[in-house]
Amino acid sequence: MTFRSNVVWCPNARMDISIIERRTREVIPEWHDAALEISAIEKGGSGRGFFRIEEAVTGRRIVVVSYDRKRPDNERFAPVTAFLNRHDIAAPNLIAWDEPGNMVWVEDLGSLDLGHLETKDWNTVRRPAYEETLRTVMSLHSIVEASPPQDLPELEPAFNESIYQWEQDYFVDQYVARFHSEREAEWLRNDSSLRNLKEELSALPRSLVHRDFQSTNVMVVGDRTVLIDYQGLRWGVPEYDLGSLLFDPYIHLTSVERRSLADFYYGLKVDSGSTQSRELFERQLVRATTQRLMQAMGAFGFLGEVKGKTEFLEHIPVGRDRLIELSKCEGGLAVLGELLG
Repeated sequence: MTFRSNVVWCPNARMDISIIERRTREVIPEWHDAALEISAIEKGGSGRGFFRIEEAVTGRRIVVVSYDRKRPDNERFAPVTAFLNRHDIAAPNLIAWDEPGNMVWVEDLGSLDLGHLETKDWNTVRRPAYEETLRTVMSLHSIVEASPPQDLPELEPAFNESIYQWEQDYFVDQYVARFHSEREAEWLRNDSSLRNLKEELSALPRSLVHRDFQSTNVMVVGDRTVLIDYQGLRWGVPEYDLGSLLFDPYIHLTSVERRSLADFYYGLKVDSGSTQSRELFERQLVRATTQRLMQAMGAFGFLGEVKGKTEFLEHIPVGRDRLIELSKCEGGLAVLGELLG
């Protein structure tokens, strides 16, 4: 047995790697006496730690997720993974779940996510990968709240007026008040545009949505794209996911590329039997994306200023520019263009 380290520090928890080794040998009997190498994966957060385990002879690799129970969505990861596997929605295969021990073993998808393709050629590499990603998420969005599957696990609370209000307050309190002024924050709180937005989104039919559908949460495995970090799965507006991907502040897509992908997604909706008009689709995309970007901007402000993770502050100018861009579209919030412009 070889280690990179004997003790790995996880968010909010100290994880002795020997426990991971012992439990892995128990849940994978053929590895009982095998030579294993365990290394910590840097990606992690929200009370979770990720570890890669490789069997020396065959080179087979798996990932172990260790989590705490301070956030309810951490406990949902394994049952949601099992659900996605049963419905052939691209997610890592679930190998084992130690519920009392707060550990999950899943397929190792490698380290190439959609964001890593940013410098690749659009037509030959990026566009096919993004289109495959949209096919993947369409299989999720095709599951509608009006006729839910019987084996649906417990989910995070559905998007409703309260959650949309929380996201808007997050934006106003953590971004506007911090980076503009409290006076402008109060002005925005009293503007009817945000209230109308949350009411409109709450009235729309809901499907299963990823909730954090951005480039770093889509792994590229050969010709496949596979979802990760989906423990926040819930009922919501599909365009919220689509906007998360197309207007992802971490990645640059040109307006032409975004238009191409929006057209592709709408074509998938029509092929799946949707009768939504193109005009309504465009409006819902603008509205839902505006809501999503406000949430992201609040997160950037909170993580950067309160948590001291200053790297998140680098994404604020991009997020601001995209909110201004959306404010000029049909369905956009002119009040945000006035505030941010």
